[in-house]
Amino acid sequence: MRSAVVVAILAIMLLWNSPLALAADRLSELAETLEAQKQTLDAQKRIIELLQQEVNTLKQERVRQHTLERDVEGLKQAQQESQQLKREVEQLKVTATPKFETGFKKWQPYIRSTDGNFTLSPIGRIQFDFRGYEDGNRRNLDGTELTNRFLIRRARIGLTGTFYKYFDFYVETDFGQGSSGRDGNVVLTDGFLDIHYWPELRLRAGQFKVPFGYEELFSDNNIDFVERSVADNLVPSRDMGAMVYGSAFDGLVSYALGGFNGSGQNKRDTNDSKDLAARLVLAPFKQADLPWLKNLQVGGDVTWGDEDSGQSLQGKTDAQFVFFRSIATRGDRLRYSGEAAYYYGPFTMYGEYIQTREERKAGGAIGPVDKADLIGRGWYVTMTYLLTGETKVPGQPVIPTRWASPVGPEKGWGAWELAARFEQLDFRAKDITGNRVNAVTAGVNWHLTPNVKWMANFVQNWFSNEWGTPFSFANPSNTRTNEWEVLTRLQLWF
Repeated sequence: MRSAVVVAILAIMLLWNSPLALAADRLSELAETLEAQKQTLDAQKRIIELLQQEVNTLKQERVRQHTLERDVEGLKQAQQESQQLKREVEQLKVTATPKFETGFKKWQPYIRSTDGNFTLSPIGRIQFDFRGYEDGNRRNLDGTELTNRFLIRRARIGLTGTFYKYFDFYVETDFGQGSSGRDGNVVLTDGFLDIHYWPELRLRAGQFKVPFGYEELFSDNNIDFVERSVADNLVPSRDMGAMVYGSAFDGLVSYALGGFNGSGQNKRDTNDSKDLAARLVLAPFKQADLPWLKNLQVGGDVTWGDEDSGQSLQGKTDAQFVFFRSIATRGDRLRYSGEAAYYYGPFTMYGEYIQTREERKAGGAIGPVDKADLIGRGWYVTMTYLLTGETKVPGQPVIPTRWASPVGPEKGWGAWELAARFEQLDFRAKDITGNRVNAVTAGVNWHLTPNVKWMANFVQNWFSNEWGTPFSFANPSNTRTNEWEVLTRLQLWF
């Protein structure tokens, strides 16, 4: 009996504890689920907080962006107001200032319109020379005595200007005594118009220098000796005509092509034939990164024309002693030349060879038969060096670092330069001999300011001097085989 009761109690307890165990397990699972949900909620809460912070940051950025946009709009408005004020100020300046202004540009006075379309500049120069000869005097073929003397070599005054920006004019007259040193009337040196829409193609018409000869095309304000070389006797210099000219490829190529009367400066044309002239200059290294070569240039010139009946070219020394007189010619005259120039810093070197051929066809003063062509040959080599170190460009003014006291931005002794030239000129034909001069010129140049210069030259000449031979056309008064000349010049230009 007791055993049965125990078994019954155990069965009852077993049946009772089984649901409790199941309930405990369920509660445990629920607790775990709640914990996981709590953690999820906490994570979502943190995400929400982060999102809220990001939203707040975006709101702040938006506020700053609106502020910046307002600032930018304010700046734009201020800029527009500033531009408007600037335009008003410019308009006030135009109405308040005169239509023309005056001043100096490169030591040249000017008057010009404020819009730059019109310019007028007075120009002028004076050159006071002294010439001395070994014997004190020489006799030229026309009977004049070339004595030791002072003279006004050039005294020029003129006017240059621009109209409507692209149209230039240049007019200059000379009151001096010219290359012969003889008193004379006032003459026109240059008078021309120049049209320059493009640097590659310009047009010039009037009286001006024919595009021939490296040294000849320098302004005589900027030549390196008192007179140009004896070879310059062969060049045409000034004439009346027209030409096109220009430069291309940033100055690598320069050219000129023109037609001229062929009669010379201020002379009436005597025939219907015209002279043709052409010039070409190459500066192959001008744009190269080669400082030692960029200032090297070479060039050549040619002129041709039918001169009809006339007089040949003649030969003169630096001091204008005629060692070969002009003779009768008839027919074509051909000139050609070659040149080379180089400069670097204070050093320059340039030279040129020129040759002419003048026909002597039968007729007129020539006679009943043709005579041999007259050949003229000339050359020179020039070297200069600035002792004071300034940069020198051939044919351009020298700008002293220290101008001669008491003027200039830096007072000093100006620029000092040494110069030397070797030269020759020769005329001959099959029936003409003994008409040549060889010369050496030594010079000192003192550049007090950019437009005031003093020059001194010593010239030694050697003549072939074959006067008395059957076919010589030399100066009969030239009985010497060599002689020296002294030339000085004080000049000012503006």
